[in-house]
Amino acid sequence: MREKSRGVFLGRLAHYAPLLGVAMPALRLSSARTRWGSCSHHGGISLNWRLIFMPLPVVDYVVCHELAHLKEMNHSPRFWSVVEQLCPDWRLRRLELRQLARQIPNL
Repeated sequence: MREKSRGVFLGRLAHYAPLLGVAMPALRLSSARTRWGSCSHHGGISLNWRLIFMPLPVVDYVVCHELAHLKEMNHSPRFWSVVEQLCPDWRLRRLELRQLARQIPNL
């Protein structure tokens, strides 16, 4: 499942990064218990491989969220504006992520 998730996530990053005007970031898979994704100050993105169990629109929200950190390394109103450029319905997707997170197995 980890390799399947890597392929899906790389595809989503490759789709959204050019739309935001950023370079394709390096991807690291995570097994974090409390985070779905993170962005380093060096521009690398980590995504929890368990996201593969989520619907693709939810995966896209997390990808867009982390890519937005390449422009704004915070959660300011400007950051959320960048997220909204890529994912106009981010609020619904974030809510869905929170609801579905309880059902994802801790493998």
